[in-house]
Amino acid sequence: MLSTYPERQYAVRCIKLGAAGYLNKGADPDAMVAAVRKLAVGGVYVTPTTAEALANAVGGASAKSGPEALSHREHQVFRLLVSGHSVGEIGARLQLASNTVSTYRARILEKTGTRNDVELALYAERHARPPGL
Repeated sequence: MLSTYPERQYAVRCIKLGAAGYLNKGADPDAMVAAVRKLAVGGVYVTPTTAEALANAVGGASAKSGPEALSHREHQVFRLLVSGHSVGEIGARLQLASNTVSTYRARILEKTGTRNDVELALYAERHARPPGL
């Protein structure tokens, strides 16, 4: 999968959902060529960053927290919440009842260790940036 989203945030999720590899579109062209060649023969391609994230996900499966602990639907709701959408707007967009969206919101707050939408937005901002930036 070639994506605009950072590896740190999405690679493990995509691989769990069936991707044979994950690269950010800003990756080195040589890495892209290596990935295509490996995938063309049925292999799997991961960068060292993704390999480390996968190892952490496997090693700490019972202790998952943050974005990695969210289900696919929770992740959809998470992204819309931190983009400033209301529970009603999210419900309409995802064709869910507002009560269902509120339940997802409560689970997201619990899994991320945040208490409200402001803390959730700050949490999302912290976790979207690669280390050192």
